[in-house]
Amino acid sequence: MLITLGSIVVFIAFLGCCGAIRESVCMTMCYAVFLLVLLIIQLTIVVLLWTNKDKFNSAMGEVIDKAWESRGKDPAVFEAIQVSLKCCGKNGVTDYALLLQTPPASCCEHNDCLNLLNIYGGCRSKLQEFMSFSTDTAKHVGLGLIAVELVGFIFACCLANNVRNYKRRNAY
Repeated sequence: MLITLGSIVVFIAFLGCCGAIRESVCMTMCYAVFLLVLLIIQLTIVVLLWTNKDKFNSAMGEVIDKAWESRGKDPAVFEAIQVSLKCCGKNGVTDYALLLQTPPASCCEHNDCLNLLNIYGGCRSKLQEFMSFSTDTAKHVGLGLIAVELVGFIFACCLANNVRNYKRRNAY
C-alpha cells in the first residue's frame, strides 16, 4: 500500500518537474489535475475524520471489547495492549476484581501493584484518548497539506497559462 502510494507521488512529482523543465502545457496541466484530485481525496478524508469522530471512537472501544473477550484464548494480545497503552483491563482494574483475578504486573507502573496509585486506568478510555489525539493531529496535518497542494495547483495552472501565452506570442 505504502509503496503504491509512494510510486503515485513520485509519478505526480515527475510530471510536475518535467512539465516545468520542458515547458510542456500538457504535462503541467496533468500535474495540476493530479494535484487537484489528490487535494479532493485528502479533503474528503479530513471531512470524514471530522464528521465521524464518535463512530470512530466507538469502533476503537469495540476493538478493546473484542480483545478483552478473546484474552482467554490468547492472553498475550491483551497483555501487549496493556503494556503499550499503559492501561489495565477493559474499563479499569475492577474488571479483574469482578473475575476474582489479580491484575497482571502490566497493569501497574513499575510493575508495583501494591500501591493503588500505581494502577493504570482502563484500556478502552486510553485507546479512545490516543485515537482522538491521533485523528486530531491527522486532521490538522491534512489541512496543512491541502493548503500547500492548493498553492501548488494554482502555481501549476499559472505556469501552464504563462507557457501557453509565451508560445502563442512567439508564433506570430
